[in-house]
Amino acid sequence: MNTFKLLLRFLQQRSVATALTMLSVAVGVALTAAILTLRVEAERSFSQKDTGFEIIVGAKGSPLQLVLNTLYHVGAPVGNFPLADCERIQADKRVKSSLPMVFGDNVGGFKVIGTTTDFFTKFEYRKGLQIGMADGKPFTGDFEAVLGAEVAQNLRLKTGDSITVRHGLETNEQGAHDHGKMPIVGTLAATGTAIDKGVYMTMRTVWDTHYDEYEEARQAAEQALATANGEKKSEAQSDAKAEHSKEHKEEHHEHPIPPEFTTVTALAVKLKSPVFYDSFTRSVNDGTSAQAAMPIREIMGLFQIVGNVNGILLGISYLVIIVGAVSIVVAMYTSLNERRREIAILRSLGAHRRSIVGLMLAEAVIIGFVGSVVGLALSRIGLSLAKSALQQQLGAKLDFALWYSFDAPLLAGVLALTALVALLPALNAYRTDVAVNLAPIT
Repeated sequence: MNTFKLLLRFLQQRSVATALTMLSVAVGVALTAAILTLRVEAERSFSQKDTGFEIIVGAKGSPLQLVLNTLYHVGAPVGNFPLADCERIQADKRVKSSLPMVFGDNVGGFKVIGTTTDFFTKFEYRKGLQIGMADGKPFTGDFEAVLGAEVAQNLRLKTGDSITVRHGLETNEQGAHDHGKMPIVGTLAATGTAIDKGVYMTMRTVWDTHYDEYEEARQAAEQALATANGEKKSEAQSDAKAEHSKEHKEEHHEHPIPPEFTTVTALAVKLKSPVFYDSFTRSVNDGTSAQAAMPIREIMGLFQIVGNVNGILLGISYLVIIVGAVSIVVAMYTSLNERRREIAILRSLGAHRRSIVGLMLAEAVIIGFVGSVVGLALSRIGLSLAKSALQQQLGAKLDFALWYSFDAPLLAGVLALTALVALLPALNAYRTDVAVNLAPIT
């Protein structure tokens, strides 16, 4: 008696039902594997345990929002704090290095970030790793732009092209307007972090564009007030004013910027020693208008918050697997009545009861195994297809692997579950009465 051929015959007898049962198991395994994969990749991407800085300083508010916005470009900035406080923090003897950043405006939906030339020479986005140039050079003056790798790729821009900076954080934000063309002097090498999603220029450039916006609004308000009061300016005066505004935008004339516009959104800080973490954080929080947040602490707190949601999703996926296992039982019970005569014939030919039970269990395990493998494959394929969209939503790079440490336990668990639920129909087959089922069919 060829056991393998018997198994194939059992599976082929109800091929449609077998395929549907495998599919139900595959769906459950695919959901579970996808949820576990996303959790592992999100924790890896967001933990940032090897960043080249330890503390983010920003305006008072939500420290989690400050960290997510600064490191991953997720959400809106908490706000800005005065440049004077930023310089005071930078001068602190406990600070080894720091990098100020000013967020504001966008280019094609990508965030504009004002910073200093230290970004290219001293800043470490990971321990021991500095920013590199893929093309061109770093900015050396105001009104020059350097693009992150993802920005250049998605917007199809290169060194030598020009960009139009638009007000607001979103491309469709109400009240957005152009500030004029700005040359691209370089493109950054890919880092696999949110740095790839930024457009970089000097802080003064960002301050200046916001100040221009304020001046335009103030002049428009003055003109509207004058019109309401019945005053009329000569056409020559209006033309001269318009020409001056145009020259300012095109040539970027130097002019003083009021202190209220010289503010900083975030300051990435690296301390001389970990022993200063607590004392430095307290001094910033209590002695300035800013707050200090530790990225690792905030991200770990975030995962604790979303852990319950993740558990609920896993629970749902486990239920789907259980439903798939139950469908195996139903399918085997349904086919058992059709097989009783075959089982009786096998018994009459010398097959032991234990062999019949083994065949039934092997059939269930094969269905579970094939369904599990298909489910794992579906999860990997689905996540790979959705990789770009997921990275855009999360603001972090995702590197999906073909095999994870949880795959083997998941596969073993499904096989054990299918074997367990198949015991009932297998024991029923064990008790098949040979004499009754071999009797002539009337």
